[in-house]
Amino acid sequence: MRRIGGIRGITVAALLAVTGCSGSTGPEPAPDTGTRTVKFSIAEGKRTAGPEEVAVRTGENVALEVTSDQADELHVHGYDKAAQLAPGVPGTVAFTANIDGIFEVELHKSGAAVTKLRVGG
Repeated sequence: MRRIGGIRGITVAALLAVTGCSGSTGPEPAPDTGTRTVKFSIAEGKRTAGPEEVAVRTGENVALEVTSDQADELHVHGYDKAAQLAPGVPGTVAFTANIDGIFEVELHKSGAAVTKLRVGG
């Protein structure tokens, strides 16, 4: 009898340890908004932060956020999406990437290349 009680006690302790660990004590993760946001910085007409190419799947929601040191217009070729940029203030172009291909993303006034958007699959 003593042995069965000991095994039962160990089993109960193990179950409590497992179920006790299943709760989260930290902050909850942010909910998925369903939009992939990629951030860029442009200074003196050159990209200083952000990837050279952004690859997304067809149908994926994308937001390209650009901060420039000069007033300009952010433009996504092929999608004809644009946003006006004020110096130091992030501007965002958000859309559903539903056209396959490779598209230039640039600043019109300065001609600065922001990135290439690759959509497929």
